[in-house]
Amino acid sequence: MHIVSASRRTDIPAFHTQWFMNRIRSGSVLVRSRFSSKSFQVSLSPQDVTAIVFWTKDAGPLAPYLDELADAGHCFTFLYTINNYPALLEPGVPHRSHTMKVVDTLVKRFSSSVLRWRYDTIVLTDRTDKRWHLKNFESLCRSLAPYTKESIFSFCDYYRKTVKNMSLCAPDYHVPNQYECREIAEEMGQIARTWGIELTSCAHDFLVSDLVGKARCIDSEFLARVVDTTERRAALETLRTVPTRKECACAESKDIGAYDTCAHGCAYCYANADSGRARRNRSLIDPDGPCLDPRGTGMCVEQ
Repeated sequence: MHIVSASRRTDIPAFHTQWFMNRIRSGSVLVRSRFSSKSFQVSLSPQDVTAIVFWTKDAGPLAPYLDELADAGHCFTFLYTINNYPALLEPGVPHRSHTMKVVDTLVKRFSSSVLRWRYDTIVLTDRTDKRWHLKNFESLCRSLAPYTKESIFSFCDYYRKTVKNMSLCAPDYHVPNQYECREIAEEMGQIARTWGIELTSCAHDFLVSDLVGKARCIDSEFLARVVDTTERRAALETLRTVPTRKECACAESKDIGAYDTCAHGCAYCYANADSGRARRNRSLIDPDGPCLDPRGTGMCVEQ
């Protein structure tokens, strides 16, 4: 059995719901390898899937299909990114009021066990400076405390494409040093604790302290509270830690997404080389096709 990650590479609930549900009904998905032109097949049969982990900034389009997903025998949870950033950083992300309605719907229907909040990634600009983030984070804690007891966060990693996109969208961005990061993290930790929320740091171990825990975004212990059978719990106990980057503590999973297919257009995104390419690729995706990557119809290998 395996965990399905849907997806670190794109927002499947927001933009690819119809494609995803078609793959669920078919029982498998084709995923293009990151390292070659080959593709591999991943089973989506409930007998083979321990749980599905959705990464999203808008679960609204998927929400009407969650009963079908549950009735088919799937267990799932959401890593829900809620930043409340200005449009210059997140031009395509829905308004906070929409997000809170969706969160309320998810938790009322499936309980708080399906929701984990990500305040990710922290970007510092003249408009979103330390003072802004602390005020914004406290406001979000106030709104989300009834729905979740954890907030996973990280500071932006400035890859080459991130620098290019940030320079275009927010040229006044500031890369904080470790001292600044610790200072912000400690104050966020105090705020989170006030609201009964545990703050955890994703892939930045230097921030771990009495107020800040270490995040495991795909977390077998958390998923043990979500899955519904002895077989699935046993499968979780056998999972290895398979980092996706330095200091990542995620359990192993199979990601079914594709890079350059997300239309949120976030300035800091590591998964899109540029928003134009993402829009073009999205227009090429066949909702009845086996693979989310338009190039992913090459030779299939088993995985």
